[in-house]
Amino acid sequence: MDPSPRVVASAGTAVLDERGRILLVRRADDGTWCLPGGRLDPGESLRDCARRECLEETGWSVTLGELLGVYSDPRDQTHRYPDGEVVQFVGAVFEATLDTRIGSPDDEVTETGWFEPSALPRTLFAADVPPIRDALSGGRRPFVR
Repeated sequence: MDPSPRVVASAGTAVLDERGRILLVRRADDGTWCLPGGRLDPGESLRDCARRECLEETGWSVTLGELLGVYSDPRDQTHRYPDGEVVQFVGAVFEATLDTRIGSPDDEVTETGWFEPSALPRTLFAADVPPIRDALSGGRRPFVR
């Protein structure tokens, strides 16, 4: 496999509850925790992608809010998958609120959980560390990193 990264557009959601906890999903491929999100499909907008991915990975429909940020820094947005594929993400992350439980997480996710800012899992998906930090900081938006 070619070791040079392929650039992939992606979108995700940062869902916080009334207690300030963040919703994360555990990835089936490597066991890390991340924001609900994924790759943009052809013909899909970033907002539609974020809604679809959240539904697929959590079973919840969401209402999207403001753009939290656009993340593209290759130092933290490059990921090597277990099969050897190397991807640099250019991802938009939106603030979101849960609406209706429609189904169950798909097979890309082994579990979902709510986490206090002071008790995040030790095994976070590296590309999601910057948006998780931004979502929990309540800082000025939107960020472009």
